[in-house]
Parts: sequence; structure tokens; C-alpha cells
Amino acid sequence: MRLKNLLASLFFVCAMSTGGMAQDIHYTLWDMSPLTVNPAFTGSYSGSFRVGGIYRDQWRSLPGVAGLFTTPSAYIDAPIIRGFRKNDWVGVGLMFFQDKEGTFKLGTSSQQLSAAYHLGLNKKSTSTLTIGLQGGSTGLNIDPSNSTVDIVAPDGQLGVSEFTGGGELKDSYRDFKGGIMFKSLMNKKTNLAIGVAVGHVTTPEFNLVPRDSGAVGPSIVSDRPALIQFHAQLGLGINEKMTLTPQILYQTTQAAQELSIQTYLGYKINKDYTLRPGLGYRTTGNDAIEILVGLDIRDNLRAVAAYDFNISPLRNQTNGQGAFELGIYYIGKIFKKPDIKPAILCPRL
Repeated sequence: MRLKNLLASLFFVCAMSTGGMAQDIHYTLWDMSPLTVNPAFTGSYSGSFRVGGIYRDQWRSLPGVAGLFTTPSAYIDAPIIRGFRKNDWVGVGLMFFQDKEGTFKLGTSSQQLSAAYHLGLNKKSTSTLTIGLQGGSTGLNIDPSNSTVDIVAPDGQLGVSEFTGGGELKDSYRDFKGGIMFKSLMNKKTNLAIGVAVGHVTTPEFNLVPRDSGAVGPSIVSDRPALIQFHAQLGLGINEKMTLTPQILYQTTQAAQELSIQTYLGYKINKDYTLRPGLGYRTTGNDAIEILVGLDIRDNLRAVAAYDFNISPLRNQTNGQGAFELGIYYIGKIFKKPDIKPAILCPRL
């Protein structure tokens, strides 16, 4: 029993110290969850308000894994007031997500408020420079009780260790993020958006194993290293019916990094419907091929589904299976109808 508890403690410490307790979320459909990428996206669209959500479910079809790796999130944002000049405006938004990982029930939940100032660089604001800020609370929790893990003992024997002490452990911290973005409608057929954001700017600390909790393992204080995210999107009109949208997202924190390259091909079926199939590749560790299928309804509703085919060395354990995602957003447009006074024509005599 002493050896079992010692091995469990060592495993627990290793999991904590390698950052497994506080990994940043990531989405294949990152463009469908803009406020988790860059607060400068807040209010950056044509409309009165925007509401959207995304759901990620990983390795569900594997035995014993269903529901253990899920990440839902939702957001709402709106351009609310004009800025200091006529062609400037301010956007505000609210975003939250809840991430769950593995048999230890690792949980991360966050609620974030964001605001962005959009500076129009020309009279029609077809080119803008945006500065965004985001802040809120992030909570972490783990419930190792009644969880088991396969471990190798010093004598080389494979065994199972059970975590039985302590029950659920929790902690929370305040978190802040800043970002900047440039957008431009270069001509009738070409538009560009490029930006960078820095999360965990204060490198907040958390501790899930306090000394007086009675849990297996020592007290460990960890911090969230800064997360840098770079994104770029280019919209190209091929003809009246077809558009091409290549985009990239690069993320790095401490020693970890991830690069996702994607391209959508938009085909206008009629004036109301546009089909958007696409392909992507996540290059980090030759990780996954991404299959994307989207549909635009008019110019205010978009739904996209994605599936990741795992091609990393883990494919032998996952049978090549990856993650499924579904994202959707709706842009509401509430415009005051113009008050046109009747004109009375008086013919000249």
C-alpha cells in the first residue's frame, strides 16, 4: 500500500508539473469561436449583435472514453456606441467555456468580458485597426477519487494505482488577455484580417493540491505561462459564385506550439445559400487532417462542422479517430427604418 501511494503521488506530481492540469483549449473551428482567440474580434462585423457557440468532442467512439474530452463554449457580442470619431466604434462581449479532460475529470471553466475599440482608418471604415481587452475568472477542478491509472513500478511490473484520497480539489484565478487586429476590404473581391493576442498576461498562479487538503501528493503552486496567438484570414473572390478563404492560426505557450492551416471554398448556390467545404492540417507533431463543411444562410447565419483525423503517432491507440466539432453563429440586424417625409410637388403655372 505504501508503494502504491508513493507511485500515485509521483504520477500526480508529474501530471501537475508538466502542465497537464492547465492546458489551454483549442478548436479546429477557431474562426467560429472568435472571442477565445482575440478580444479584438469583439463587435468586428456588420450587424447589431452576434450570438454563437461551439462544441468539441474528442475520441467519443473509443471504448471507455465517451464524454471524457469535451469543450463547449458560447459568446455574445455587439457594437454598442460610436467612438471619439464618426468612423470609430466600440464593441463589448461576453464569452464562457467549460473544458473537461480524462479520467481524472480535469475541469477548466472560464467567464470573460471583452471590449474592443475599432479605429476607422478611412472615411468608410473599410480598413480598421482594433485594440481589444478581455478579463474575467477561470476556475480549475479535479476529482481524482476512485480514478485508476496504469503505471510501471520500479521492478518493471505493470500495475494499476488507485487515487482514493482528498476528493474534489478546486482553485480559481483572475485572467486577462489583450489583442490587436487589422482588417481591410482591399477591393470588391479581396479582404484581409490579421491579428495577434496575448493571454495570461499576468501569469496567474493556481494550486490544486493544498497541504491541508489530505489529498495524495504535495502542495504544488503552478502558473499559467503567457499564451501568444497569431491569426490571419484572406478572402478572395474567384468569380460571382465562388470564393476562396485561406486562414492560419499559430499558438505558442512556453515550450508548446500549434499551427493550423485551413482553406474554405465558398460556392453560392443561390442568393440565400452558400456552401463552404474546406480542408485543414494541424502541423504540430504531424497531428491531424481537418475536414470542414459549412453552410451560410443569407448573410447572417453560419453553421460549420469539422472532424479531425488523427495522423500522429497516437493513431495506433486512437485508431485514427480524432475530434468532432460543431459551430454556429447568428448576426442580428436591427436597423431603424428611415423616416421619409412626403414631398409635395407644386407644378409651376
